[in-house]
Amino acid sequence: MLEHVVAIRKETLAETHTSRLASQHQLAITYQANGQVKEAIEVLEHVVAIRKETLAETHPDRLASQHMLAMAYLANGQVKEAIKILEHVVAIHKETLAEAHPSRLASQHTLAHAYRASSQTKKTEDI
Repeated sequence: MLEHVVAIRKETLAETHTSRLASQHQLAITYQANGQVKEAIEVLEHVVAIRKETLAETHPDRLASQHMLAMAYLANGQVKEAIKILEHVVAIHKETLAEAHPSRLASQHTLAHAYRASSQTKKTEDI
């Protein structure tokens, strides 16, 4: 069903349209939940690339897509790539969100997980 929505929106909406990108983002989340990590990565890399071109660095949608891409990378064993993205997301969240904001805490948690996955447990103390 979601793949159908994405296909229709590809035909009817501009590549940068927020609704099209939101549908693609949701499709990627579904792919990842179904264990289709490579498909999720492919979609998220596209969404992140478009959102980098069209949204401010601090825009919540851009950061959410970057966070999801990092999570997909982690699921695919691409830990270094995930850490690079998450360090950026965490840095932006530290500048723009309150310490107890759920998005900030989620990105910090995911970064700590990535550090543990790469045996950089000492870095988890600095988050």
